[in-house]
Amino acid sequence: MRAFVLDASALLRFMDKERGSERVRSLFRKAARAEIQLLMSAVNWGEVVHAVTRRSGSGAPRILDSLAALPMAIVPVDAQNATDAGQFQARYGVPYADSSAAALTMRRQAGVDVTLVTADNDFRRVPAGTMRIEFLPGK
Repeated sequence: MRAFVLDASALLRFMDKERGSERVRSLFRKAARAEIQLLMSAVNWGEVVHAVTRRSGSGAPRILDSLAALPMAIVPVDAQNATDAGQFQARYGVPYADSSAAALTMRRQAGVDVTLVTADNDFRRVPAGTMRIEFLPGK
């Protein structure tokens, strides 16, 4: 089974109906049909919560409930993921929250092909072959 990790930028593109939102919508459809696994690090979920709360104020709980109902697993961060994220940040200069998505992506399970989906250009610093990255189109 294939798996995709969304970082905060990908989910925010989906929410805002910006370029790349159709690709993310397609992933949600596939996840709903159990064709793929769709994951997000709890750290990246926190970034989304912050952005939605900042933008929407009192309407944030309703929006966050809608997002939480999407067919996507929010993966808790354990000590190993935090360590891997810190090392990824040190190695490639990618901000820590984004590095958490990278660490989750790189934690491949046997037989699972995992791809990070992002709109964040910081990941362009990561050498080809380090991990699978699908970049959403620029704004």
